[in-house]
Amino acid sequence: MEGLQNIKSEAKKFFRQILLDNRINISEHIDDHQKEMLANHLKRILVRLSKGQRKVITDEMLEEVKESIIAEFLGYGVIEKYIKDPKVTDIIVNAPNQIFIEKEGVLMRADVKFESEQQITSILERMMIESGKRVDLSSPFVDFRLKGGERVTAVIPPIASKSPSLCIRKILRDVFSLKQLIEMGTLSKQLSEFLQCCVRGHINVLISGATGTGKTTFMNILAREFIPKEERIIIIEDTEELVLEEYQHFVRLLTRPPNISGQGEVTLSDLVKLALHLRPDRIIIGEVRGDEAFNFLHIVNTGHDGSMCTIHSNDALDALVRLETLSLMSRFNISRDVVHKFMQLGIHLIVHMVRLGSGKRVVSQVSEFEYDGRNFAIKDIFSLQGATKEGREHYIAQPTGYKPVFLETLKQKVKIPSGFLDI
Repeated sequence: MEGLQNIKSEAKKFFRQILLDNRINISEHIDDHQKEMLANHLKRILVRLSKGQRKVITDEMLEEVKESIIAEFLGYGVIEKYIKDPKVTDIIVNAPNQIFIEKEGVLMRADVKFESEQQITSILERMMIESGKRVDLSSPFVDFRLKGGERVTAVIPPIASKSPSLCIRKILRDVFSLKQLIEMGTLSKQLSEFLQCCVRGHINVLISGATGTGKTTFMNILAREFIPKEERIIIIEDTEELVLEEYQHFVRLLTRPPNISGQGEVTLSDLVKLALHLRPDRIIIGEVRGDEAFNFLHIVNTGHDGSMCTIHSNDALDALVRLETLSLMSRFNISRDVVHKFMQLGIHLIVHMVRLGSGKRVVSQVSEFEYDGRNFAIKDIFSLQGATKEGREHYIAQPTGYKPVFLETLKQKVKIPSGFLDI
């Protein structure tokens, strides 16, 4: 509506002048009281400008314009509504007119755009106010969290070829339950019972998958629902993602990047060593991708059975190869035989997750492995199979008939349901 656009344009001019008159710097922190005062000013301006318009402009229309202007000047601009939308899990900004969101598992182009590259830069600077981080030509990329917990990774030119680029990933504060995952088709009830026995029976679990397949969310659910509440858990993460119950016995350790002088860094590897002195029953690592890979193998071979971590990979075999490679790269004085022995004794179960073309995340492999001295051999306990239900094909991991080597040990620790692992 042309009249509404004119009102918005005029209101922005008045609002900009109010900020100047009150000496309010939008690149600095603005408290809630100031925001409320400015929002009330803006509302009065919009009501005044709307009078005398030929077409009816409703209160709802004016409220939408007000929120849009507030977001542009004091918030996160056109993407703020997506940050607030609980159904949106990822927001990706490639350029001013290239904004994508992931909603309910489907990546789609957003119906909004920034006015310029400078506007993206301004929003990024506003996002970084409370994080204490900076981004400039000498440090052209940054990784930080918003106060709501959203993880932001940003890259600016010259690393990004043309425009500043943002990737915002949300934390699922309202974590799914296992029952919901079964209803969604992520896994079957039979597989959930098997995993429950494995977690309660202190089986070490490596959860693998590509980016966005739901590895961390799935590990979160296993920890929340199956680890006994009296057990002490040490959680090690780069950024706070795992959400456990308040009454669970856990301590969370977070890494810290170096300061401007290059000092004060705390790495995942540092925290893994620290965790061993904090009397853990289990240790959960958000993700291994460097030196901490060998430290994780060390953990699962020092009496901390029932530990878990995630790793990026294409399949279960690739997860083992990557864990081996990362471990060897981090310890030049360690032989492959030592790493393989640690893997054989410490990694009991691999749970691999994939994202289907429909956007649905599913468990595709649940496996153990054998090592013959030269190669890893994956033994699938559950594997992804297609089936027709109500005239539609869907995929879900089904038992293969293979019985894991640790099954007899597991029976000594937990009660195994009848018909366990039957096809």
